[in-house]
This record gives sequence, C-alpha cells and structure tokens, in this order.
Amino acid sequence: MDDAYDSEVSAVLLHFGRLGKAQRIAFADQFNQFLYGSPQRQRQLMEQWLDIFGGSESPSVKMVCESPADYTAHGKKSRK
Repeated sequence: MDDAYDSEVSAVLLHFGRLGKAQRIAFADQFNQFLYGSPQRQRQLMEQWLDIFGGSESPSVKMVCESPADYTAHGKKSRK
C-alpha cells in the first residue's frame, strides 16, 4: 500500500477505535455483510449507505460520501 491508502486505512481504524461497544458490534455486523457479500450485494450496500448518509451534516461523513466511494458504488460495468 502507498501512503494515501495507509492514511485512509488508519483513519478508519482510528474512527473504529473511538466507537462504543454497541457501535463496534453494529460496525462488525455491517462489515461482515459487506466483506462476505457478492460484488452485487457490496454495490447494493454502498448505494444504501450513500442514500442514507449522503445528506449528512457531519463534515467527516460528508467527506467520505463525496469521495471515490460515490464513484465505486455507482460505477457499474458496461457490456462491450
């Protein structure tokens, strides 16, 4: 990984470390659904999260929703 990816991973881990026990359990549940889901299911989850949190007033949530995550969730492959 390069520095940009290391920074993003570290930021996620830092935020995770600040969660309470119930929030960590909820995170782990959603993460497992995403991690072990099919590519289609992963895309559906990302689209759901963007729809739910895309209008958030939280600066950190807003930053994530406006990042490449939006492209990833809505970037569907086209047939050739």
